Amino acid sequence: MKKTFILSLFACLLVCGLSAQNKGVSPTYSFNIAKKVQPPILEVLQAPHFMDENENNAIDANEKCMLSMKVKNSGYGDGLGLKAVITAVGTTGGLTYATANVPVIKVGSEATVQFPVTAGMNTQDGKVDFTLQISEPNGFSTDKYQVSVNTRAFVSPLVQVVDYTITGENGNELQKMKQFDLQLLLQNTQYGEAQKVKVEIQLPNNVFLLDGKEWMEFPLLAAGEKKSLVYSLIVNNAYEGADIPISIKLSEKYGKYAQDRTIRLNLNQPLAHNKIVVDAVAENRKEIEIGSLRADVDKNIPVNPTKNPNRFAIIIGNEDYHSYQPGLQSESDVAFAVNDASTFKAYCQSAMGVDEKNIAFLTNATAAVMKQQIAKMLSLAQLKGSEAEIIFYYAGHGFPDEKTKEPYIIPVDVAGSDLTSAIPLYGLYRDLGATQAQKVTVFLDACFSGGGRDAGLMAARAIRVTPKAGSLTGNVVVFAATQEDQTALPYQEKQHGMFTYFLLQKLQNSQAQCSYAELDSYIRDHVAEYSLRVNNKKQTPSLNFAAPVATSWSAWKF
Repeated sequence: MKKTFILSLFACLLVCGLSAQNKGVSPTYSFNIAKKVQPPILEVLQAPHFMDENENNAIDANEKCMLSMKVKNSGYGDGLGLKAVITAVGTTGGLTYATANVPVIKVGSEATVQFPVTAGMNTQDGKVDFTLQISEPNGFSTDKYQVSVNTRAFVSPLVQVVDYTITGENGNELQKMKQFDLQLLLQNTQYGEAQKVKVEIQLPNNVFLLDGKEWMEFPLLAAGEKKSLVYSLIVNNAYEGADIPISIKLSEKYGKYAQDRTIRLNLNQPLAHNKIVVDAVAENRKEIEIGSLRADVDKNIPVNPTKNPNRFAIIIGNEDYHSYQPGLQSESDVAFAVNDASTFKAYCQSAMGVDEKNIAFLTNATAAVMKQQIAKMLSLAQLKGSEAEIIFYYAGHGFPDEKTKEPYIIPVDVAGSDLTSAIPLYGLYRDLGATQAQKVTVFLDACFSGGGRDAGLMAARAIRVTPKAGSLTGNVVVFAATQEDQTALPYQEKQHGMFTYFLLQKLQNSQAQCSYAELDSYIRDHVAEYSLRVNNKKQTPSLNFAAPVATSWSAWKF
């Protein structure tokens, strides 16, 4: 049995061997091995978002911007080898952007992918279309997203000191050994943004900075934006010049879009008493209005080269009452009265032909000074006889006697409770008329009811008295700011009394050639309207004239 099994196995092997030799090849076997894939699935949670430095939703020259999208990997494996791919067509000149690697985004996590874009100096006006995609090496990329953004060419700024003023609390003029403030108005007068703006004030020897920073820097001045800078200064007795040159050095990021300015102050020039509050909010892109610490009527004053040697002017601006009267607060001052008088003086000299030597100009005047200077100027006018012309201007407090209701002009050192040293208004009119001058013109930016631009001299008692009317003599015409018991109000934006502002505006617009009737109509209409618009109070100017000029005053001109 055993022997038979062995022979059978041998025979089988022999047959198999012979069969293999006949075919000449070995049998083949194949294996199909499946490759395991765990891809990321990138889900865009937030479509591409554009961000720029100045937040105007455009790519400005020299600006760094960013496109970004928020994605989530909700797939089966981590996002490896990802790239933020960015391409663009359109006004791409001056733009820099590039494909960048993206950090691994793990399964189930979220990420914000950023596409930086930088604009250069030569970026042009137009539009660029970006295509954004997060690329995955095995083809599991996001869809492509397109974003269109406006591009803007470089627009230069221009930083300038566009205006200045000097103010002081002690005294009426710029004098040695007395502190004063120099206020500058800095403005970007062009449409480009001014970055890294630096301001340096340089003073001559023997002029010292008491308060304020010698160096200042502003990160940004937008188009039209303004900044007010105030420096407290003092000049010592060693200073020898008649004028004081002060240099303002300006610079900005590019080093070529700022203009230096030298300001020359004169010793003994008048000082204002109120610093100007400047709104520094940037304007929208429209025609930029050059800022000023002065109103429009303070500039472009008409010029009449002809002087009238027979014309005289008495100009008084009483503003600062609290410094002369213990117990009064600054609210009792008459805001802008000095500025009113100063600008009116400029119109008298430039537009109305009054010679400097024929002008009595007083600011914050005491009773003694006012009476002395008025008498002196009236005496000079009387020397000219009937050829004389007199202009009297007053901005300040008026006040009525509570018992007699007689109106008074109030010097800065006279209290409302004691009018002994005050100047009776109708007494003044009589003195003016008695000169026999052919024309006497009075402008009163004051009220005589006990009120004031901010507060009256006795505001706590809330006095309101209707002043007693009086008759005029001589050749006198009076333009007054109010009627009856009204208050003479300020025009805060213009830094003037409401009455004075429109008086000056008419003189400016007409080159000081309007008739008195035209002047009266203009002042009356505009003050009545703008007092309601601006101050929410009624103020109606009035006009009075003496009998001898009843038929002629309306045709008078300066």
